[in-house]
Amino acid sequence: MNVDQSILIFFRLLNFAVIVGIMGYLWKRFGRSYVVTAYEKEQEYLESLTRTHTVLRQEERLIKNGIKADNTDRSTLKERLFAWRETIQKEQDALEVEKEHRTRMLAERMQEQVRRVSEYRLYRQIQKEAIDEVRTRLHKQYASAQMQEQIIESIMKRLDVV
Repeated sequence: MNVDQSILIFFRLLNFAVIVGIMGYLWKRFGRSYVVTAYEKEQEYLESLTRTHTVLRQEERLIKNGIKADNTDRSTLKERLFAWRETIQKEQDALEVEKEHRTRMLAERMQEQVRRVSEYRLYRQIQKEAIDEVRTRLHKQYASAQMQEQIIESIMKRLDVV
C-alpha cells in the first residue's frame, strides 16, 4: 500500500465519520425529538383507544344486561297479557251466559205475565157474564126491586166486587 492509497482511505473514513457525525447531530437535534414526539402521540392514541375500548366494553355489558332485563320484562308482560286475555275471555263468557240466563228469565216472566193478564181478562169477562146472569136470574126469582138489590149486594160483598 502506498501513501496515496492510505491518504485516500483516511479521507474516505474521515468523510464517512463526518457524515455519520452530521447525521448523528441532526438525529439528536431534530430527528430524535420528532420520533419521540411521534412515539408519544402513538402511545397516547393507543392509550385513548384502550380507554375507549374499556368504556365501550362496559357500555356493551350494560346494554346486554339491559337487553336481558328487557327480555325478562317482556316475557313477564307477555305472560300477564295472556293471563289477562284469558281472564277477560272467561269474564266475557260468564257475562254472555248471564245475559242469556237473564234473557231467558225475562222471556219466562213475560210469558207468565201474559198468561196472568189473559187469565185476569178471562176472569173479568167470566165474572161480568156471571154477574149479569145472576142478576137476570135474581130479577126473575124476586119480584120486588128492593129485595133484588139486597141479594145482589150481599153476593157482591162475598165476591168482593163492589
